[in-house]
Parts: sequence; C-alpha cells; structure tokens
Amino acid sequence: MPTHRVHPQAQAEEVTPFSVAEEKPVNLNHEKGTSYRQCQTASKQLGFLCDDLTTCLPPSLLCNRQLDCNHGEDESTAYCGQMPSSLPQNLLFQCPNQKSWTYIDKVCDLRNDCGDCSDESDLQCPTCSGWRCNTVFFADCDCIPKERCKDGIQDCADWSDENTCA
Repeated sequence: MPTHRVHPQAQAEEVTPFSVAEEKPVNLNHEKGTSYRQCQTASKQLGFLCDDLTTCLPPSLLCNRQLDCNHGEDESTAYCGQMPSSLPQNLLFQCPNQKSWTYIDKVCDLRNDCGDCSDESDLQCPTCSGWRCNTVFFADCDCIPKERCKDGIQDCADWSDENTCA
C-alpha cells in the first residue's frame, strides 16, 4: 500500500490526516444508502475520510484503481459502481455540458478537464497561479504555468509569456 497518498498525475502534495476528523455523513441517495465521512485535506479542500478515521484522501483518489484506504473503501462498488452518480456529489464538479465531470480537486489545476475550460474559468479560478493570457493552445484555457514563461515557446497569443511574464 502506498504511503504517499497523491495520484501520480496530481500536484505533488502530501496528504496529511485531518487531526480532528469530524464525521459528517452524507447520504448519496442510492440503493444501499451509503454515506461517507468528509474531511479536510492538507490543502484545505474537501476530502474523503477513510474508515481508519485518520486518512483523508483528495477526491481524485476515489475510484482510481489503487487502494489508498487501508480497508479499500475508496475503491468499493458502493462508490465506484456507477460513476459518477455513485460518488459523493459534493466531491465532483459537473461540467456545463452535463456529460462531463471532474473531481473538485482537479478544478483550477491548469488543465482543461471539461473540454470547454469551465473548470479553469475566471468564475471558478479568480486567481491564476501562473500567467493569465489568451492562450494559443486550447488545453491551457487562460492560465499557463509560470514555468512556461520565457521558455522560447509561444503560449500566449500576444507573446506576453515570452515578453512580460515574470
């Protein structure tokens, strides 16, 4: 079982247990009446509390085909059986097209998960952790990582990533 509880494609952030785990059952409104416990991850986002009551997982670790909770509840059919409807809805971001979704910890991660940039829009992400501009690559939406500033490759339509980005 991995000790580092971060999805390989997620930002490299260690998830620490929520020291004062507050149990907040949420009814998922499906056949088995399954509920889950909410917790707060190290990055202060809503998470999934494992049965050990100390491990708090970022939502994107649910149903990723890796056992991140000691008892495997993060991969149980109760949550992973009919995705996304079987998942706790407050751990999901529903894209405006109503066909796509992503986990809430994937919103504002500089990746266009919805395909229309709605998960990376100014409305969802008022602060850009990189450089905000009209990008030439649709996958970037309107915010590029700072590492791509002054790298000799045009990312912004006005070349601001090469000329003025700091």
